[in-house]
Amino acid sequence: MPATETASRLTPYVEELLDNSYARENLRNGATKLRAAYERSQKRRVKSASDRKLRRQLGIAATSIGEGARALASGRRKPAKRRGRRLMLLIGVGALGAGLALASNEGLRSSIFGSGSQPENPEGS
Repeated sequence: MPATETASRLTPYVEELLDNSYARENLRNGATKLRAAYERSQKRRVKSASDRKLRRQLGIAATSIGEGARALASGRRKPAKRRGRRLMLLIGVGALGAGLALASNEGLRSSIFGSGSQPENPEGS
């Protein structure tokens, strides 16, 4: 296979890698975790199969590299944050807390809603 054919096949992936920060972030994270796992395996005299931290680092690295590769192949970008849902949840929890406070505290209810009947004026004017 000529080098120009290989380069032309890889060009779209290189361009996508330059444009897609989500893919770059995942690939960088995977490479960092692989490097950390390698350094851990070199300095420790423990069998790699029984070292939980090493296995966790390798799992995270594999997941990140796989996600980065899928993002490159499909052109997927970083998912947008869902701030509206979080805000609605916060408002709902606040309303629920206020309702429970009003239901359980009679003094709070009377101070907010009034006593229901106005006290009579003893002077009569």
